[in-house]
Amino acid sequence: MEPSNEQYLIINALETLGFLEYQLYDRDTGNWYIETSSAILPSAVIIQSGEIYPTEWVQDYDEN
Repeated sequence: MEPSNEQYLIINALETLGFLEYQLYDRDTGNWYIETSSAILPSAVIIQSGEIYPTEWVQDYDEN
C-alpha cells in the first residue's frame, strides 16, 4: 500500500516545522509511525485517511 496524499501533507508539515524526529511507513498496514519533539504527542500513527492517533490507541502496534 502506498502512502496517501493526506499522510504526505502531514509529514511535510511536520518536517517543515522541525517537529519530526523519526518516521517509519508500514506498507503492510498503510500506517505512518512518527516520533515528534512535541510533549503533547511524542509518538503517533498517521492512518491512510490522515487522522493522527497516539500509538497506544492503534491496535497491533508493536514497539519491537
